[in-house]
Amino acid sequence: MKRILAVLMIAVMIFCLSACGSEKTEIAENTGGSAVGGWTMADSHDITDEQAAIFEKALEGLTGAKYEAVAYIASQLVSGTNHLFLVRVSPVIPDPVEKYALARVYEDLSGNVRLEEVIETDIETNINGSLGGWQIAESTEAPDDVKAVISDSGLVPVAVSATQVVSGTNYCVFCQSDPSAPDLKDMFCVAYVYKDLNGNAEITDTVNFGINE
Repeated sequence: MKRILAVLMIAVMIFCLSACGSEKTEIAENTGGSAVGGWTMADSHDITDEQAAIFEKALEGLTGAKYEAVAYIASQLVSGTNHLFLVRVSPVIPDPVEKYALARVYEDLSGNVRLEEVIETDIETNINGSLGGWQIAESTEAPDDVKAVISDSGLVPVAVSATQVVSGTNYCVFCQSDPSAPDLKDMFCVAYVYKDLNGNAEITDTVNFGINE
C-alpha cells in the first residue's frame, strides 16, 4: 500500500512540474517606437529603400495625381501591416497646387500591397525649387532647438517636410497633436517654426491636418 501511495505521489509531482514548465509569459515586443491609436511610430522617419518600394508598388496603375512620399510615419500590425506615409500630392491638371496628405498602404502576409486611403489636406507645400522658396528637407530629423520649442508647446515633432532659407530658416514640421483622436487626420498637425541666425526658435503657425470644413 505504501509503495502504491509513493508511486502516486511521484506521479503527481511530475505532473505539477511539467505543468509549471509549460507556462509561458507573453511579453509584447518593444520596437522602440511609441504607440499611437494602435500605430507604432517609426524610430526614423527617413524613408528606406524597402519602404519606398512598398509605396511605389501601391501606386502602380493609379492616375489623376502625382504622389511623392515625404516621410514614413508609422506602422500597424493587422493581418499583415498597415504603413502610414506623409506624402505630397499634385493633381495632374494645368497649374496644379501641391498639398500634403497621409497615405495608408496595406501590405498582406504574402507581400502584396495596395493603397487603402489618402487623407487629403488644405495644406499647400509651397515647394517650387525657386531661390528663397520652400525646399524639400534634406532630412526628416528636426534640429534639437526646433524640436524643443515644438515639445514645449505640447506637440510632438515627427518629421521635417520642408525648409526655407530666409534671414534664418523656416521649418515645416509634421507633428503629433492628439494621439487619442479616433481618426488619423485628427492625430496630427503641421507646425511652422522660424529659427534665427542666433539659434532662437519660435512657432509662427500651426495648421490642423485634414480638410478644414
